[in-house]
Parts: sequence; structure tokens; C-alpha cells
Amino acid sequence: MRKLSLTFFCMISALSAFAQRDVAQERMEQIFEEAKTPYKYGLVVAPEDNHHKIDCPTVFRQGDKWLMTYVVYNGKGGTDGRGYETWLAESDNLLEWRTLGRVLSYRDGEWDCNQRGGFPALPDMEWGGSYELQTYKDRHWMTYIGGEGTGYEAVKAPLFVGLAWTKGDLSTAHEWESLNNPILSIHDKDAQWWEKLTQYKSTVYWDKDKTLGAPFVMFYNAGGRHPETGLKGERVGIALSKDMKTWKRYPGNPVFAHEADGTITGDAHIQKMGDVYVMFYFSAFEPSRRYKAFNTFAASYDLVHWTDWTGEDLIIPSKNYDELFAHKSYVVKHDGVVYHFYCAVNNAEQRGIAVATSKPMGRSAVRFPKTETKNRRILTELNEDWKTWLIDHSQPVNTNSLQRDNAINCQLPHNWDDYYGYRQLTHGNLHGTAMYVKDFTLDNYQSRKRYFLRFEGVGTYATIQLNGQDFGRHPVGRTTLTLDVTDALRQGSNHLEVKVEHPEMIADMPWVCGGCSSEWGFSEGSQPLGIFRPVVLEGTDEIRIEPFGVHIWNDEKAANVFVDTEVKNYGKTTETIEVVNKLSNADGKQVFRLARKVTLAPGEMKVVRQHSPVENPVLWSTDNPYLYKLASMIKRDTKTTDEVSTPFGIRTISWPVKRNDGDGRFYLNGKPVFINGVCEYEHQFGQSHAFSREQVAARVKQICAAGFNGFRDAHQPHHLDYQKYWDEKGILFWTQFSAHVWYDTPEFRENFKKLLRQWVKERRNSPSVVIWGLQNESTLPREFAQECSEIIREMDPTARTMRVITTCNGGEGTDWNVIQNWSGTYGGDVTKYGKELSRKNQLLNGEYGAWRSIGLHTESGEFEVNGTWSEDRMCRLMETKIRLAEQARDSVCGQFQWIYSSHDNPGRRQPDEAYRKIDKVGPFNYKGLVTPWEEPLDVYYMYRANYVPAAKDPMVYLVSHTWTDRFKEGRHRATIEAYSNCDSILLYNDMSDGKVTFLGRKGNNGVGTHFVWGNRDIRYNVLRAVGYYKGKPVAEDIIILGGLERAPRFDALYQEAKPVLKGEEGYNYLYRINCGGDEYTDSFGQLWSQDNLGYSRSWAANFEGLNPYLASQRTTCLLYTSPSPRD
Repeated sequence: MRKLSLTFFCMISALSAFAQRDVAQERMEQIFEEAKTPYKYGLVVAPEDNHHKIDCPTVFRQGDKWLMTYVVYNGKGGTDGRGYETWLAESDNLLEWRTLGRVLSYRDGEWDCNQRGGFPALPDMEWGGSYELQTYKDRHWMTYIGGEGTGYEAVKAPLFVGLAWTKGDLSTAHEWESLNNPILSIHDKDAQWWEKLTQYKSTVYWDKDKTLGAPFVMFYNAGGRHPETGLKGERVGIALSKDMKTWKRYPGNPVFAHEADGTITGDAHIQKMGDVYVMFYFSAFEPSRRYKAFNTFAASYDLVHWTDWTGEDLIIPSKNYDELFAHKSYVVKHDGVVYHFYCAVNNAEQRGIAVATSKPMGRSAVRFPKTETKNRRILTELNEDWKTWLIDHSQPVNTNSLQRDNAINCQLPHNWDDYYGYRQLTHGNLHGTAMYVKDFTLDNYQSRKRYFLRFEGVGTYATIQLNGQDFGRHPVGRTTLTLDVTDALRQGSNHLEVKVEHPEMIADMPWVCGGCSSEWGFSEGSQPLGIFRPVVLEGTDEIRIEPFGVHIWNDEKAANVFVDTEVKNYGKTTETIEVVNKLSNADGKQVFRLARKVTLAPGEMKVVRQHSPVENPVLWSTDNPYLYKLASMIKRDTKTTDEVSTPFGIRTISWPVKRNDGDGRFYLNGKPVFINGVCEYEHQFGQSHAFSREQVAARVKQICAAGFNGFRDAHQPHHLDYQKYWDEKGILFWTQFSAHVWYDTPEFRENFKKLLRQWVKERRNSPSVVIWGLQNESTLPREFAQECSEIIREMDPTARTMRVITTCNGGEGTDWNVIQNWSGTYGGDVTKYGKELSRKNQLLNGEYGAWRSIGLHTESGEFEVNGTWSEDRMCRLMETKIRLAEQARDSVCGQFQWIYSSHDNPGRRQPDEAYRKIDKVGPFNYKGLVTPWEEPLDVYYMYRANYVPAAKDPMVYLVSHTWTDRFKEGRHRATIEAYSNCDSILLYNDMSDGKVTFLGRKGNNGVGTHFVWGNRDIRYNVLRAVGYYKGKPVAEDIIILGGLERAPRFDALYQEAKPVLKGEEGYNYLYRINCGGDEYTDSFGQLWSQDNLGYSRSWAANFEGLNPYLASQRTTCLLYTSPSPRD
């Protein structure tokens, strides 16, 4: 065997020492800007079932095809599979991939019989280059993870580095040849301390400059313990070869690492940008990050001395498919677009390959397979394939079968009251009765289990029958109802019927329609008629943890954690069980395990109380919403028969009304936090309250994107997914039970308290919940409010010491009646807002907002109390309140803006609150940051500019994109405004950066201000704003205006435009329809057929006497520009 000489390594060391120098921060920033990929396209390769995991992409090019190798693990968990094999896929566009087959398979009887995870060698290292694999000795090469140990990454045995090659066609799946022994092993004589435990991924590069004295440079990561510190981790090192088969370690290994116990640094992928080598790598369990794994980069001039990037990571967990891990890079640049491939792992530990891009490329249709139930419960969602119809009570009972003929198919959530609330009627809501019917098949029925039907929301009363067995009539509303349906359920076909009633003048529930209220009309807005939230069938053991039966909390010093577990025996015999509660940190390490034996008679329920001290917990906060995981289990004869998982954040909170120390601030974990909150009514145009999980997720994203750190679910319990997101994202949650509704009857009192208890059970474990809101503008008698407050304290001990119980703008009997300060809208002097908020009787503003008419604009100027209710007036008022509240932040808790989304509010009788007739639809609450159809308005961008850091998401917004007819009278002088979080903005009156059309640079003057260019001559039909952050252009916004001369560089707008109407090659189009228009032949010669409807249909057409114009979202102006002069 040939050996590399010692002289050779001495030479390398000398060269490296000479070449050593850091990469400058400016150059690192350039690399980041070049390589960043903010647009996640989604999964591109995913396993077909839950018994395989896909990992470690390598992407390269062969001719006109893109190819990808990836490794496949054939197990569901870490130890039940055999190990890795290597597979091949192909693509035409880097986004859509087709699997071709294996290239490295298990081989029995060899050193690598169970692990064959490969990584193609000798890729073109040039950034934006060919990305082809080079051949050496007429062969393509591949190093791979090899070993005989089984499981994911051979958890019980070490891995080594093997070598494979092929002379075959790279674009076909065929078995590559392999050496009979590893080329690197932890047992080698020259094996170093950092690799003594195991070896992992490797990639070989052909350095023809022989920077390190040899042409072939292998970067590989391995596991070992530091000889001095004892820290265990994965680090990156180098091996060198002259012939691909004989390898020697670089003596200065490891060349790159992060020294913290358990931290992983690995999977180096090298590309060369000019004179700099860039290492894309992943790190995991890094103490400085709140997420578990991420991709970032380092840079070097000599392949040995690496400068680590300390700015924003390139890829982090952020989607439901990569929420656990987003790691293991492979990055290519093609046709001006950067594609960052990575391994995506979700919370169900499904693994696949995803890609993020530097430009938006759409969304992938690839999904992980449906997850299997991991715990002992069998969950069946019953949200698809329902039939529903309205019952006409004016017709004879024997006509019900005829009414059923009018049934429609639907899926849950569903609400019959779609647009009814938008009518100009006091009783705008739809009242009545609806039937919902579903047939479903239960193939996995188990006779020894109990089955429970759970409704998360029904408006308002539900009468339930399953297979003909009656389960009674229940007031449900906005909290969950769970029924034991075991005795009615059967193997095979089942028939479920739900009669939903939402009558007028409800007087025994905390949630009623505004038009039916005894108040002056706006107590609740619209209420749903239907099953407006999910329905689930759950199978459990006969002895089970009750619904929301786990209660976990910590004391006010965050030193002790308490757990109550509510267990019940649904069986027919007395049983002794063990209740176990195990708390684990985010990395899965056990914090404590509590166990207690309990004996339960048939039908008996007990609450098992346990507690444990915790040392140095990681505290949940708005900056780091760290969540532990509580696994609550029932064990029978040592076997786990029931299990519930509860995320939990340890944190302390403190309110001024509980301290009485003269400090008006809110404290989280002993540190003051200013609450910038928003209220939300949970309405959706055309659906009212029937939100799908996807719609909730979308609304959460929009709220977070505006920079809010607080949320109030006005004025009734929202979809349960909200609190899950607030826990995960660190949003402070003011959860609200009801608005000012009071009926002095035993039925009202009973239902109010019953549903109140359910509301508290559903929400008390959430660390995000900091306020219990009993009522808004309360009309509850003092003694009843006190009784309800004591119920909350009994169910949630932290409501005695940390959380506060509130009413808002009226009411007695709770901890705090939080004010609403509407100065500038309903009277008052807005200039005194900061001083008013600092008063002892204020400190937290539960609502502030403004009326406006969507799309109505006025020229900029000082705020006028009695001014036109325009978009601009609203923005100026909200900006003033932001500025004054921020100036008082050292003495107050914060404020909640009213409201995120404009919505229908039937029953509200204040005709003076809208400027135009169209704004009085419903009537309508047009105070939202977004329209009823969820279009962000000017004020939304104003909040983003003030509360989203430019370092996180730089933005510029020109005021206003809905005022394109501002210059319809032609060229004139005007004041131009913009909202931005950038340091400065350059404004142009064209697409170029020329001096002639330059309108000036403006700087950022801080929170509660915006950018203003006063009295500028606006000549052309383009306004373009470029935002600068730390001296670099980072954001841009453009408006096209009507009535003005065409800008000289107007065509630059379309220089990258794609012909969206042109048909794709190879497709046969069955129909091309000009929606709402006549027959049309486009510039490509394609015929678009006439729309047979001939006109657009308005939802208003369903309501007799209602003008169809009410369906209009806004007025649309057609913009005409003169054609360019011919050459």
C-alpha cells in the first residue's frame, strides 16, 4: 500500500499557516446575499409510507437531466430498520423528481452489510457551474457511510467510510461496485480523537490546484470526545488522497467545529465563489439557537481555516414538514435561481427532501404520507363527506324527507350562515335548524376499547344520534363536547346524525347573536348555524385520561412543576393502575418521572396530584418560546395502555394589579415586556366562524408577520389551534370567554358556569395564556362575576398568583377591569394618549382603533378629529397611538389594537359609524387591518414597519396601492409617503435610478413615524421606493399610477415577465375560457371561449331585494398607457 510521506504533511501545514486569514465580514455578507433562499417550495422527495425515511440529498447534472442521490432508511423508528441504502431520482427542472431506483443496496456477508448511504464524489465545485460529476480513471466515484450495525445511522455500532464507483450511465439506476474494506475507519492507526466514536457523511472534491498538496480532498464529519474538555460532539475534518483509494488524515483535524456538549457540525458541502471556498453545513443542538437543527455556511481561502457566518441562518425549521429538523444542505445555482435542498423532518419524525429557492417558484404538491397513530389512542377524523340540509319548520313534519332531497354535500367545518350577516338587517344572522348526516366505516373496531365522539364547536345546540341511539340535546357553542358512544358504535358501517339548532332570542347561553341581544346590538356579531369546527372519533382503553384531563403548571418562582391527571374507569371491574407523568425537554431528555398507583372502581374518576422541583429550567418567553413535553401515561401490569402528550412552557408572569408596587409594567420571567397586541373576531367572509385548520394557520402567519406579540380572541373562545400556535410562537394570549350578555335565569347561570369550566380546562396548560377574560363590557352582576372568578382560580391556581382575571371596559367582580381608550375615534384628545395610558387606572389598553372606509383616500396632513374617515386618517391615528404608547412603555403594560380583520356585525345600530352606504353592509365593522376578504391594507403595513425588524424581514410599502387613480387629473405636485423598517429609502419616479427621476432619500425617524417626501413633482406613472439597511438595498416597492405620462423605463417592469397565457409544450388543453367575457383570440393564436354565464355572479343574488353591488370588494380602475414610440 502506498503512503503519503510525512514531508508532504509538513508542507501542507506550512502552506496552510501561510495562507491563513479570516474572510472579511463584508465578503461574508455578500455570500449570504448570494446564497439566501427565503422561499420554501416544499417537499420534493418523500417516502410513500411511514416505514421509510429519506435523507441526505446530493444534486448533480448529467447532460440535460438533473439527478439526485439520497439515502433511504427502511424503518419507522431509530432501531427497527436495517439501515441505509442509496437511491437515485431525476428531474427536468429541479422541482419535480422521479425515482429511478437503487444504486447502493445492502450486501450480505460484507463489512457494510447493513449500511450503504452514499454521496457522489468529484462534483464541479464552481458556484453556478455545470454541477456535473467529474470522472477519474474513466469512473464516477462515491464515498458512503458503511457498517454492519442496524438502525438509523447504526445506533448500536460504529460507521466507517466506504468507496464505490461505476463506469455505467449515471442517469440509470444500477448497482455500483465497492471496495471490500473501508477507506477510513475509527480503528485506523492514524484515526484521531474527534472520530473515535463513529464516522458519518463524506464528500470528495477534486482540487486541481492541490491547495493542500493532494488532488482529492475529502470532507467528512465524525463523532468523538474532546481529550481535554470531554465534550462529545460531531466535527468536520479532512482526509487527502492521490488515487481515491489510499487516504491520510489532515494533521490539523478537526478543521471546523462548535465546541458544546452534544452539538453536531457536519455534512460539509463545498462550492467556490470566486477566490473563496464556501462550506454549506448543518448544525444541531447548538445552545445559541432555539431550534434543534439548521443550515448555514462558513468561508475559507485555503479549505482549512474557516470563518463562520454569524448572521441569519440559511434554512431553519418553519413549516409543518420541517418543524423538527431542517438540515443537511446541498445547494446549486441554476439560471439565476439558487436551490437549497435539505432534509426536512416533521414532529412525527417523517423524513424527506425539501427545497428552498432564492425566487418564488410556487408550492410543491408533494406531501408526507398520513401519519400513523403513535400512542395508544385511535383517532378518526370525521370531517369529510357529510350531507346537510335546512329544516323548514313552516312545512309539515312529514315533508322532512322531501327537504332532505335538497341536501348538499359538505365537509367540516361548515356554516349555513355564510353571507347572511352582511345584509342590512338588525337580525342579520341566519337562524333555524339544520340536519347533518354522515355514514362512515370503522374497520379497526376493537371490542375492549371505549369510543368517544368529540365536537369542537356547534352553533348552537346539538341533538346527536349514532346508529339510531339517542345521545340527547346539548348546548355546545364554542367549547368542546365529548360523548361516550361505545355502546352504539359497531364494526363496519355506522350512521351519524346531528340536528343543529340556532334559534332566535337564545337566552341560556353566553354566546348570542347581536341582533337578538337585549343590549344595543353589537354584543357578539354573527353566530354560526352548523358544525363549524372539527369532529373526531377517539378510541381509548377502558381506563383512560379524561378529555383535557391533564393539568400542568409551575409556581411563581419557576422552581416547581405540578401535574394533576384526571383518570376514569369505564370498565366493569375494579382495577389498580399506575399513573406516570414524564417531563422531557425539547431534545427529548427526561427532566423528571412521577409515578403513582391508583385503584379505580367501575365508573370511578379520580384526580392524581403530583409535583416535582425543576432545576435551571429553560423559560418560555416571547423571544424563545421553549416548550417541554409532558407524557401522561396509564400503565396496567407494566404495559402502557393510554397516553396523552402535552406541550408545556415554564415561565413566570406578573401584573401591576397583583403587585401594587407602583410599577405599571407587565413582567415575563422577571423582565418587563411591552405588549403590542391585536384583537381578532374570528370571522371569515362567506364562512363566518367556520375556519379550517389551514385558514387558522394562514391567519396566524399574517398576524405574526405584522409584528404583534399579543393576541386577544374577542369576544369568545376561538379555534383550539390558535393557542397551539401562540405557545409555539411566543405570542401573549388574552383568551376571552364572552361579551356583555346576562340573563337572570337558572338556565343561563348553569350553562355559563358549565361552559366556563370547559373553557378553562381547554386552555389552562398554555404558557401563552396570561389573561383570563371573563367578559367584554361586562353586564354580569358583581356577585356572579366573583363566583365565576373563583371557579377559574380553583381550576387554575396560577390565577391566584400570576394570571389575572379581567373584564374590559365595564364590569366588577374580577381582578381588573381593563380600560378601552378610543381617543380620536369616540371623542377624547389623542395627543394625551400616552399620559392617559400611564395612569394607575389604565396601564393596559384593551382596545383602540379607528373607523374608515376601505379604499377611500385623502391627501396627507395633520390628524383631524372630525376628518374624513379615510385609510389615511386611520393610519395617522394608529401611528400616533403607537408612538405615544412606545414613549410610555417604561411605565405601562401595553395595548391591543382593534381589530385584525374587518367583519360583519349584524345587530349593531350605529348608522353614524360608516361614511358611505356600502360601508354599512351588515352593518359592518371596518376597523380591521385587513379587509373581510383578508387583503392587507395600508395600516397593516404601518404595523409591520414599526414592529418587524429589518434584520428579520426588510420591507417597504408605498402609500397607497389602492389609490392608483390619485393622479387621474394629470401631473401635479403631491406628498408621497411610505412605511418601512429600513434605515433609509430612495424614491424614484421611474424604474431607473437616474437623477432626473430621483425624488430624494429619507431616513428612518423611529417607532411611530414614517417616510414622507413633501410636495414632489410627480410626472410619470411609476413610483419606486428602494429600502436600504446597513447601507445595502434590501427591499423595493412599486406603484403604477393612472393619469400620468408613461415612465421612460416603464418596460423594465416586464423584462422578466413570463407569458402566462401561453400554453405549455406537450399539453393538450381541453378548454380555455375567458371568464365572464366574450370569445377572444390571444397574441399566441389561442382561442379563449366565451363564458356561458355571460356575467359574474354575486352572492347577493341569493337574497331577494339585495343589491348585487354589495359583493364588490372595491372599485377597479382600468389603467391606460400610451404605446412606446416605434424605432
